[in-house]
Amino acid sequence: MKKSLFLLVFLLPLVACVSKKSATQLQDDRDSLAMVVAAKDSIIGDVFSSLNDIAENLSVIKTRENLISTKVDGGEIRKEATVQISQDIAQIDQLLQTNRQTIARLEQSAAQLRKANIKIAGLEKLIKQLEGQVETQDREIASLRKTLAQRNIEIADLHTKVEAYGSAVNELAADKNKLEGEVKTTTDLLNVAYYIIGAEKDLIAKEIVYKSGFIGRTLKINENRSLDSFIQVDARTFDEVIIGKKKATLVSSHPEGSYEFVMNGDNIYSSLIIKDKNKFWEYSKVLVISYK
Repeated sequence: MKKSLFLLVFLLPLVACVSKKSATQLQDDRDSLAMVVAAKDSIIGDVFSSLNDIAENLSVIKTRENLISTKVDGGEIRKEATVQISQDIAQIDQLLQTNRQTIARLEQSAAQLRKANIKIAGLEKLIKQLEGQVETQDREIASLRKTLAQRNIEIADLHTKVEAYGSAVNELAADKNKLEGEVKTTTDLLNVAYYIIGAEKDLIAKEIVYKSGFIGRTLKINENRSLDSFIQVDARTFDEVIIGKKKATLVSSHPEGSYEFVMNGDNIYSSLIIKDKNKFWEYSKVLVISYK
């Protein structure tokens, strides 16, 4: 009886010690398990976050690709549109690079999940699909770049042609202006007319007119006359010559009906009015009136 009591007294502290050690180990195991679970939850949370990021980027990329394709296929790419397309492609490149980095992070997460004996066949398949989409979009962007480069070449060629046409048009305009100037000068020269009113003796003295014939001694214009004493006018606008003499004679030849002498109440020739300018100057661009 005494021996049994002694053994019980000896074993009680030992049992208490062992029980205390088992409880501590259990708590440590629980803490470790909680950390593992938390780590797995963190990895899984990161996987879903990464998938969301990739999905958003893919949506943005597709939208921008459609915008670029619309601009490129439209046939008209202005300089401003080309700049915008280049900016869109640069942003797509950045989004694709971000997706590649996110996929790489997903692969690391997948490796950790495999290490934790978590089934991830579906995740691995999804990663492969995402990699395939990134590669497809890489090819599409490369094709867009090629098309844009070709369009830029075509536009540059068109600009060159437009500049050439512009130069040709400018040259034609210059030639036209020159020709118009020459035509105007020629027209002005063709419409230059001369007139003179003078006493008969003065006109004879200046060798502008001379008398011809034995009877009446008719005045005629000297073909070798000088025009220094004449007044130059524009036949298109000149329509009246003021005379103011009692006896006046039209020496130069002009069609009847194209002019009219006007006399006042004192029987003085007040003027000569040109009624039909084209007809009046038809025979000669020289008008000579003499008086006595």
